[in-house]
Amino acid sequence: MEANKIYKNIKEYREKNNYSLDFVAIQMEMSVKMYSKIERGKVDLKLSKLDKLAKVLGVKKSDVCKLSF
Repeated sequence: MEANKIYKNIKEYREKNNYSLDFVAIQMEMSVKMYSKIERGKVDLKLSKLDKLAKVLGVKKSDVCKLSF
């Protein structure tokens, strides 16, 4: 259940920055389909991808992993 909150945080930070799925996927060097699966919690997010994603979103990894937004 807690992992789902992390994926929800990722989506909320993306939307807060007004970033499209396309933009973030390009920055992450992956397909939109694959990035969308990350936001939906359908694939495990490796720490290396979390590092890059946090940079793209302009937040700290610890912010993404917080259970309360």
